[in-house]
This record gives sequence, structure tokens and C-alpha cells, in this order.
Amino acid sequence: MHAIATDSYGPIEQLKRVELPTPAPAAGQVRVTVHASAVNPAELKVITGEVKFLHGREFPMVLGYDFSGVVDAVGAGVTSLAKGDEVFGFLAYGNATKRGAFAEYVVCPADSVAKKPAGVTHVVAAAAATPAITALQSLRDQGRLGRGGRVLIIGASGGVGSLGIGVAKKLGATVTGVCSTHAVEFVKGLGADTVVDRKKQDVLRDVEGPFDVVFDAAAAHSWGATRHLLAPGGTYVTTLPSGTMVLNMAMSLFTSTRVRFVIVKALAADLATLGAWLDEGMKVPVESTIPVRDVVEGIRRMAKGEMLGRIAVDVAGGF
Repeated sequence: MHAIATDSYGPIEQLKRVELPTPAPAAGQVRVTVHASAVNPAELKVITGEVKFLHGREFPMVLGYDFSGVVDAVGAGVTSLAKGDEVFGFLAYGNATKRGAFAEYVVCPADSVAKKPAGVTHVVAAAAATPAITALQSLRDQGRLGRGGRVLIIGASGGVGSLGIGVAKKLGATVTGVCSTHAVEFVKGLGADTVVDRKKQDVLRDVEGPFDVVFDAAAAHSWGATRHLLAPGGTYVTTLPSGTMVLNMAMSLFTSTRVRFVIVKALAADLATLGAWLDEGMKVPVESTIPVRDVVEGIRRMAKGEMLGRIAVDVAGGF
């Protein structure tokens, strides 16, 4: 199969097209012909060796986590999916992932993907997978956000934060989004009820709570700095654990608020929920779609942090 891979840790420019054996699904797995993927910060961290544990250390290393495509083969014992089903999901962020989605095929557990609704494109499904499920598991599971709740999303124009707006609205919450000046209209367009321009307002001083959840998708603040914005029983949730956060978790045991972080998991049930929301029109901001052969440029642009929306990757016709 065709794939985009690297032979060692180093600069992203060393990613290149390679030929690899087509993987076969083991028991409980499916093989998916990949149609679309998306660029994530994890790709840059892994290839440079900054964070190696997000991917199996096997070379040639094929990166790419999000995917949408068509089931090509099923392993023994799989009854929930069949050849020809359109599915989407993301590969595990960890050593279990040996071959990524910047390839013609991926193999994954059958219970880690969901059927893609016919009315949702492969590009939209792939672009939504990781950030939307991260937001869902952060807000619903860690934050216990529900109908009538209030959430403050810090980093509302980023990958997870921007999808978090739609997720929070689907959960029935009122959303206040925090972003830079250039992204204010973008965040409004995604459905935020209130938008705070962090270049013009001090989030910690000028924003009025209380909030049931402070979702720090950008890992810009700490529980200690934001706890005055939380309602009794409220939760500070971040996507990036730190030493300070661990200390804050211990300190919060003596208060009426909580500190949590999320380790995202690919669960078929959550992906099915997301698929239904996408079919209902939940917005997924896609800044551009690039062929997989241009993924180096996509990672480079993502690293600059200036774009609004995700960079999707055309895998099926992009080699």
C-alpha cells in the first residue's frame, strides 16, 4: 500500500511516500480503505520526537490519527460491521498504533469506529473525529455538563475548542468562548452565545461567572486562576495534564469544585453520537483540504497556529 512515512525522528520535511505491505485485520479488527484524514498537533510532536509515547516506535513510521473511509475486510468475530460499510474514527494515541492514517489502509478494533451517516462527507467526518470526541468526553464525562449548564471554553478557536462549542450546544449548554481578536466572528459563527476577545479583555478579571465547567482547551490557565469563575460543584477541565494540575487536583478535594483532565478514547458509541450530530448539521470548521502528498505543508501551517478550522487530508486521491 501507499503511505506517507518517516524513517526516523526528525524534521517534518523527511516525510515521504513509501510502499508498505497491506495490513490484515486480526480477530475483532476491521481494515478500512482511507478516504480522508486530518492534521493534528500530535503528528508534529511525534515526528520531532518531542512526545514519542503517542505512537508506536516502529519505522517506517506512518502518522495520521483521524480517518474516514470504507470497510475493506473484517477480522474473525466481527459482526457489527461488514465490508462496504462507510465508517469513521481515530486511531489510539499511544504505543498500540503502529501504522497511521496517512496511508491507503488502516487496521483498528471494530468497537473503536462508527458508521458514517450517508449525508456526512468523509472530509467532515475525519476532521471532526478527534477534537469533537475529546470535547465530548471532556464536557460530558469529566465536566458533567448537561442541559441548562454554563461553560467557558478557553481556546474556542482551536481544534478542540472550536468543536467543543458545537458539542456543548448539543448537550444543551450556554457557551462563552474565549479567543483572539481575529477569531471573534469565527467563534460566533460556530454558535457561541458570548465571545470574549482575550486581546481586549482580561479573562480572569472581566468574565462574569459562575460556570458549571471551565474547559481550558488551550491549557492557558490553571484551576487556581479560574476557580473563582466556577459555580459550587463546578469543574475545571483541561486537555494537557501538568505537575501544577496534579497539585490542583489534590487541593480541590478541600473545595466545592473539581479538577479533571481528559485522555481521549475512541469509543464506537461516542462516535455514533457524533455522527448523528454531524448529520443534524453540527458545524465542523474545515479551513482547507490538501492531498496527502502535501501533508508536510499542512503540518507546517498548523504549527504556525494562524488558521481557523482544521486542515483535512485527501488520502484516497492524494498520493
